[in-house]
Order: sequence, then C-alpha cells, then structure tokens
Amino acid sequence: MTLPLNRRLSDNPPSGIRRIGQLAAQIPGCIALTIGEPDFDAPLAVRQRIAESILSGETHYPPNAGYPELRREISSHINARFGSDYAPEETLVTVGSTQALISGLMAILNPGDEVVVPVPTFGLYKPQIEMAGGVYVPLHTEDDGFQITSERLNAVLTEKTRAILFTSPNNPNGVVLNHASLCALKSAALCHNLYLIADSVYDRLVYDAPAPTLVGDSSLRDRLIYVSALSKSYAMTGVRVGYAAADRHVMEQMLKAHSFLVVSVPGCIQRGCEGIFTEDISPMLSAYKRRRDYVYTRLKAMGMDVELPGGAFYIYPSIAQYGMNDELFCERLMREGGLALIPSSCFGGKDHVRISYCYDDEVLREGMDRLERFILAL
Repeated sequence: MTLPLNRRLSDNPPSGIRRIGQLAAQIPGCIALTIGEPDFDAPLAVRQRIAESILSGETHYPPNAGYPELRREISSHINARFGSDYAPEETLVTVGSTQALISGLMAILNPGDEVVVPVPTFGLYKPQIEMAGGVYVPLHTEDDGFQITSERLNAVLTEKTRAILFTSPNNPNGVVLNHASLCALKSAALCHNLYLIADSVYDRLVYDAPAPTLVGDSSLRDRLIYVSALSKSYAMTGVRVGYAAADRHVMEQMLKAHSFLVVSVPGCIQRGCEGIFTEDISPMLSAYKRRRDYVYTRLKAMGMDVELPGGAFYIYPSIAQYGMNDELFCERLMREGGLALIPSSCFGGKDHVRISYCYDDEVLREGMDRLERFILAL
C-alpha cells in the first residue's frame, strides 16, 4: 500500500529547466544555453570574508533576520536607489530570492487566496503559491508586448484576489515593465486592496535606460514586498543570499515564516556579504550588454522574430514560423542540432524559446552557429 503524499507537491512537476538540462547532458557534445548562471566568479573580497569568518570560529547561530550590519546595508542600499525609507528592521536576509518569495507568500496568503502572475514567468511561482495555500492565476501578456494592461488585469481579478506577483526585468524574456504597466499594477493594488510582490532579482541588470519602479511610492508602502538577491548581479548564485523589504507589519510575519523554514542564513555567508554593495558590477553589465547585442543580431540575421530585451540575461525569440510547438522545436534542436534551449511552456508561454546569454563568447558563437544550421535545415 502506497500512502498518500502532499497533492500540492505531487500536482507540480519538477523544474522544466532542470529537465531540459538533464536531457541535454545525455546527448554527446550538446551545448546548453539554458541556465541563468553567470560565468563570472563571486567577488574575491566576498570569498575572502567568508573564509575569514569560518576560520575565526564564527560558526554559531546568527540572528534569525540577519546580522544588524548587513540589514543596515540592505536598507541603505534600497533607500538610496529608490528614495524609500525602510528601516533595517523592515528588511530580511534570506536563502536566495526564492526563500524570500515563499516567506512573503506565507505571510500574506490564507487558504484559497488568489495570486495573479503575469505570464510567461519564472516556473517556481506556481508551486510556491500553491505550497503557501494560494491559487495561481495567470495573466497572459503575449498579445500586449509582454506588458500589463488594466483591461486584462481587471478581467482576472476576483474578490478572492490577494496579491499580484510580478517580475521586472522579466524571466524568460528580459522585458522591463513600462510606466503604463506599473500604473495598472498600482491602480489595481489601491482599488482592490491587494499586495504587490515585486521580484526584482534582475533589477540591477538593465542596459539601455533606467527601469521604472514602484518601490519608494509611499501610497504602496503598506502593501508592497520588495524581493531581490545577490545571485545574478554579483555572480553569487551558489552563495544563496537574497533579501526582502516590506512594511513592518508584513515583515514581522515574513520573519516568522523565514525562521520556521530555515532559521537563518549561515553567519559566515552573511559576513562575506557585508560591503557587497560597494562592489563594481559595471564590467559584468558591459559584458552582458555586448553578448545580448551579439545574440540579438545573430537571431535577426537568421530571420527569427525577436525583440531586444531591456534587462536580465535572456532573449526570447518566437519559433511560431517553423510549424512546430516549442517543446518539439527544442527536442529536435537538441537531437539534430546539438543545442539546448528552454521551451516557453516551462514559463507558462507558447511558441517561443528562452536563450540565456550569460555564457562565454565562444560558447555563444558556437550556439548561434548551431541554431542557424538547424533553422536552415528546416
């Protein structure tokens, strides 16, 4: 007899991105442009501070919410960027942005509450919302240039809607939400008494113009949860440090969820991250912008339908013209062309593929060559 398991987990398959990566690994010589994993190393100063902290014996429990020094740095960083006024006590140090998100969802959701999520979007949002007892409600944006309109947003809001979870720049398409999209979000939050969860893990990776933001808008202070991480901007994915900021009444509940989930982020890791915001990330930004422009130019030359992304390190060409869905396109590309990309179905989308360009220049060149040969063969 097999005993029943948690349906919230059973009904959600494992990560589609990891599934594609595992398939690619089984194909000899296959190149993967699939993961949002910077090819840079974490700053040397961070690694040195982590090592020094361990060697000095700093291996005991840190405060649940994070060391006061790091929380002060986080609040100062957010306030300087956005003109907000978060106190250090209104911030939280988390195990990546993923854990910040689940803590935020657990803080605000009651069973059956709905969370609207513009799609295509990061594949972990749906299972996280459901694990927190909520109901995932997709808001399709493909027909609006991946922006948010009040008309479509209002059409999916119900009396059960509790929050809107949005990402800018977006994963998988690198789209930066414009002022009209943010106005639609703000209006919905104020008119319908909703929370806004701003997953901003890529908001330092913007290339052509400053990204509009709702952080610092005093009218939203009691209902906006800001989530970010050091993973992408500082090439520290394996260090696993994220952070959040929210009004005190929300943060008190997030801290409870955080302490129940992980207790705290390891103290030596936190010590390594002190001073992180003084690190210069401009060389990485320049490299990503150059790679973005290269991949975009190559895709356009192949005749692909693609838009220039404003941020993150992903590009999202359409494959609708090739007479197959995105899953089949990616499967054939792996087996016939030796290149792995992520189908848009992994993000709730359709007829597109995600290409990550946070890879070495030579890998990107070979990847684009293989994609071009595959398309020509079609």
